[in-house]
Amino acid sequence: MRIRSLVKRLTDNDYVFTIFTKIMAVLIGLIASSYSNRFLGPELKGQLGRISSMLSIVAVTANFGLYQPYPYYKRLGEQDVLDKFLRIFLLQFIAYSVIGVFGAVALESFELTAVCLLAPIQVLANQLSFMIMVEDVKFKNVIFFTARITNTVITILAFYTMDRTILVALALIVVGDLITIVFALLRMRRLPNPLRADLRFAAKIVPFGLISMLTTLMLTLNYRVDTLMMGYMFAVSDTEIGYYTLGVSLSEYGWLIPDAFREVLFSRTAKDDAIGEVTMSMKVNLYLTLLMIVGILVLGRPVIYLLAGTPYLPAYPVTVMLIAGIIPMSYFKIIGTLLLAQGKKMVYLGMLTGSVVVNILCNLVTIPLWGKMGAALSSVVSYTVAGGLFLLYYLRTYQVPLRDVFLFRREELDRLAGMVRRVRQKLARRG
Repeated sequence: MRIRSLVKRLTDNDYVFTIFTKIMAVLIGLIASSYSNRFLGPELKGQLGRISSMLSIVAVTANFGLYQPYPYYKRLGEQDVLDKFLRIFLLQFIAYSVIGVFGAVALESFELTAVCLLAPIQVLANQLSFMIMVEDVKFKNVIFFTARITNTVITILAFYTMDRTILVALALIVVGDLITIVFALLRMRRLPNPLRADLRFAAKIVPFGLISMLTTLMLTLNYRVDTLMMGYMFAVSDTEIGYYTLGVSLSEYGWLIPDAFREVLFSRTAKDDAIGEVTMSMKVNLYLTLLMIVGILVLGRPVIYLLAGTPYLPAYPVTVMLIAGIIPMSYFKIIGTLLLAQGKKMVYLGMLTGSVVVNILCNLVTIPLWGKMGAALSSVVSYTVAGGLFLLYYLRTYQVPLRDVFLFRREELDRLAGMVRRVRQKLARRG
């Protein structure tokens, strides 16, 4: 009875459920990571990192950002808005699949061929994942959780039954995207005819979409440009890139809490501004993320040893360096949801572009000097710039006192304590 009550409490609250599913997915993902890292080794992992970075940038560009206006038009009450967007996305998928096949035949580079074939699938998966996050954030996390389990099972099978090859790692990317596509369409209970796409509506959202595409591209570059610059501009070895990629992966566990708040707030701000909820989210996120960071710092080296083995231990300094940028960037993630829902795309893009420019300029100096550690340093600087700009804009625009972002008021602590007491009382009665 207590277990049933606890489960109900977890599923009732969007924030708690999102954080819970992400924690469980991370635990499962750690198992997959352990097998994947040993299966690939640092060199192949570095090669995968280069392909994955290029794929992400191509997928973002090809998407044209057309999914980003969805919460804005949903908030406006646009008629038949879900079907309108779905038809456009499916038409894009068909067109890109045809282009991708021709590109794969014409190109001789393995990396470019892989990008051509995988990009159409990733574009559609990203679009549907965003839509389902707005429509039903809990189910979005179910998809995320399912993809992680499937990824883990396939990775373990590959480790014991297949030869070491980059193709297996690429296949895992496809499986996760396909699960997202299938589950999202099943949840929406519709598969509208793409040939009936409303081209007038598509033309209407293109200007919004293009700006959003540039915004997402800047965001992707902020995370991926270092890997591309190391691999294609400064000829850093795949092994070093492999260390860097693992360090990035471990530091990204620090995004667990900010991403959970970000996903829920996308759904909330699609309905109203929710300034109070955004401010409270930043406050709670700060302290939960600090705990997460301490855990990564303390357990980072032994976790690398357990997940990847001794050959990957040079990744630990990268992890430590990147952790410094987690909290500043969390402000960008949380505040950005409000700006996008309000249609303030130019403000969002301008501040993010400044961060990317700083990242690229820093990389031009730091990578030749310090290799992977220089790339990590540049990322931290750019994350700090992004977070600082977004936080400053939020405080000034919405007249929020600085202390409200960092410190709990007495009445807020009393309210949180009351919530804890009520949960305990409910569990006690149901137990």
